[in-house]
Amino acid sequence: MLRKLSLQSRILILVTVVTSIMMSVIVTFDSYSLQKSVEETYVSQLDGMTTAINGRYEESRDIEDVQLIFDYIQYKNPNVLEMTLYGLNEVLASTERERIGGPTLSTMMNDLELNETIVSHLRNDKDGIPKVRLNAPLKEDGATIGAIELLLNTSDSKALIRDRIQFIIIVGVSITVLLLITLWFIIRKMLIRPLLKIREAAIAVKRGSAYKEIALNSGQEINEVASAFNEMVGNLEGRYLELQQAQKQLVESEKMVALGNLVAGVSHEINTPIGIGVTAVSYMDEKSKEFQILYQDNKMKRSDLDDYLRTISETTGMIQTNLLRASELIKSFKQVAVDRSLETKRRFEVKEYIREVLISLQPNLKKTKHQVTVIGADGVQINSDPGAISQIITNLIMNSLIHAYDAEAEGKISIAVSLRYSDLIIHYFDDGKGMPKDVAEQIFNPFFTTNRSGGGTGLGMHIVYNLVTQSLGGTIKCESQVGEGTAFIIQIPMNEG
Repeated sequence: MLRKLSLQSRILILVTVVTSIMMSVIVTFDSYSLQKSVEETYVSQLDGMTTAINGRYEESRDIEDVQLIFDYIQYKNPNVLEMTLYGLNEVLASTERERIGGPTLSTMMNDLELNETIVSHLRNDKDGIPKVRLNAPLKEDGATIGAIELLLNTSDSKALIRDRIQFIIIVGVSITVLLLITLWFIIRKMLIRPLLKIREAAIAVKRGSAYKEIALNSGQEINEVASAFNEMVGNLEGRYLELQQAQKQLVESEKMVALGNLVAGVSHEINTPIGIGVTAVSYMDEKSKEFQILYQDNKMKRSDLDDYLRTISETTGMIQTNLLRASELIKSFKQVAVDRSLETKRRFEVKEYIREVLISLQPNLKKTKHQVTVIGADGVQINSDPGAISQIITNLIMNSLIHAYDAEAEGKISIAVSLRYSDLIIHYFDDGKGMPKDVAEQIFNPFFTTNRSGGGTGLGMHIVYNLVTQSLGGTIKCESQVGEGTAFIIQIPMNEG
């Protein structure tokens, strides 16, 4: 609970607790001292009475004189409830006449042998009046011959002590409140406000806002913290620029690697139709030479002519088919390569363009048993950067091939294209291994990879995120669970400009 409070509240609570404890100690000590002072006053009064009565008793040995003194003292002092003179065996005189002649308690006399005066407080008497009983020895020639007992009403002294305690508490509370208010203003001005300025500066740095150095005129310690924070932010800005430059170089390097893979794919894919065409031309040339020899030697038959014409027709058809295939591949590769290098906007049909990108990925896909399908509405056109779309699809598929499947797995990857209001939605899904939540949350972070040992740079998905959010002005979301595959939902605004 205390951890949730502000620093200012904690300090004020701590000061309040300490002040309350100190005030309690002061009140307790003062009330105790006052109580002792009152008791000493009572004892002093009793000692004076005892001395006077003792002298009178030794002089006259007349109990009546003692009785008159008791009555006079009680008359003059309304707080005196009772005075009694004890002999060794019986009560000799008392303001309460019925007590005269009663027995003297031996225990009291024994106690008086050990103490000069005995003070007893009667706090719970039947009449509810607080009282104090004082017993002092009556001596003659140093020997105890009796005792004097004084019963006093202590209501006035109790009221005095109570009023004194109330006064101390009121003064203490007033001082505490004044201290807390003063301390609140001091803490607010010298500690809280400077710390809030440093906090605001930290939030501004976190949000990427333009940083303005903190200028404080506070205590030395706070000023040193602010100065250290300014230096730290300055160093961070320099390192951030260096990091941005290094990241930009790595991203460009990653793009060049992708373009190099594309060129390698071009070479591999075109070699097949061109190779078939070259073989067909060589075969046709061989057949033409054989036919020419037959014709020159006048040995040609009609069946030879029919065979030659059939061979020429089949071979030229094969050459034409493979050259057209090579032409289509070159056209697709050229368009994808140009789009990636120029980064310019143009209008294109999304679904058809994704198919062209998949053609450029055939060298990689042929090495696997995976099936890639493109579904969704035909004819959906968008005015955007096709190179960004190409790079996004390429990186997503390569990410699936590397991370989502084992070597001999037969996976299914689907790319769905649809429209939602004024946005293009590309829903990419693979049925591979999936990812735990902590990995999915970091997948777009730069340099984050789970395949560091396999040469992963951790930039592929970061490039995808930047292309979607910056180049295309859209959003991308990753959804994945272990064992249930991974989905990427890309939302791109339809720019008609």
